[in-house]
Amino acid sequence: MKNISPPVFYYHSVAPGLFDHWVLKSLTLSMDNFEQQLAYLHENGYKAIFMDEWLRIRTGERRATGKEVCLTFDDGLLDNWVYAFPLARKYGMKFTLFVSPECIEPQQVVRRTLEDVWNGTCQAGELEALGYLSWDELKIMQESGVADIQSHTMTHAKYISGPSIRGFYYGGFKGLHPILNANPEIRATYMKERDFEKRLATGAPLFEEMSAVIVKKHDINPEFIAGSVSLAQAHNLNDPSERPVFENAIRSLAAEYERSGKLLSGIESEQSYQERIRYEIVESKRIIEEKLQKPVQFLCWPHGDNSSETHALAKESGYLATTSGKMLTEKDKADRIPRIAGDFENSPWVNRQKFHFKIAAHYRRQPYYAFWSVNELKNKVLQH
Repeated sequence: MKNISPPVFYYHSVAPGLFDHWVLKSLTLSMDNFEQQLAYLHENGYKAIFMDEWLRIRTGERRATGKEVCLTFDDGLLDNWVYAFPLARKYGMKFTLFVSPECIEPQQVVRRTLEDVWNGTCQAGELEALGYLSWDELKIMQESGVADIQSHTMTHAKYISGPSIRGFYYGGFKGLHPILNANPEIRATYMKERDFEKRLATGAPLFEEMSAVIVKKHDINPEFIAGSVSLAQAHNLNDPSERPVFENAIRSLAAEYERSGKLLSGIESEQSYQERIRYEIVESKRIIEEKLQKPVQFLCWPHGDNSSETHALAKESGYLATTSGKMLTEKDKADRIPRIAGDFENSPWVNRQKFHFKIAAHYRRQPYYAFWSVNELKNKVLQH
């Protein structure tokens, strides 16, 4: 068999059901489906490995058996400790956690998990699972040998990248980064706020944004923002029929400001940008290593945004590989980590079959690989 590096699956959140009052609840995979995947791996003799072993296969230092997989979780969410960690231990699997130091629970706390429910020391409904992991929980997971902690940059932020209005805020996940950028002190605790979404005014114009590691911050003129607020107050935006008139007025106002060169009040300097991306990439590595007393050698780019320059900085800083993300032309390089979404939501049986298909196609097993290749060709044709 050709030495194919193992498939790397990515997840974010695992829980019995969707969380109320969380703007990113669509990231949650049902616990039943995640357990079905772990059971499939266990029953079929697969071994879940960490990224260092994956890299040895990737670079040809050792050969794959075709029975290796990597399971990775982004963001460092509390439910990874409460649900995913006990389930991984139950089925003898390992996973990698990519975390951002500014998104770590600030309190010294170790919350109860699914194992406490199994042991009869608490009820399932008593588990607290919405939030971020604490350093104490991360340390326990790291020392268990079940989880390996790596970097997801420092902040996981997105910043305004230009003057184009991409929409308007009427609640939901689209306001997440504007709210966190205006209130950075709540970055690690925002999920505890039931009224989090109310921190951004209804109807607020939403500008194009990109990941913090590849964009210079663009600042919108405060006078334009004040004018937008005044226009919003003149309309009943709870009535959807009034929104088109309001939105056209805002776009017209933005066009006036842009024609006079006043929509943007400033753009981050090259020096400030370079200092900031070093903070994101280099400092996140240093802090995780210091807190957990272990090497950090792999970096997952939030939102998939990255560049050849940021990858080069990561390598210079001691990372051995980074995720390829949206840099699809680099996914076959030895120091890039291409990943496959594992958080597909179907019935448990269908979920298991889909997981089987993805692994078999990745390892070039027939007829799965043939079906996958035809589908890829179809997608390329449709894109053109």
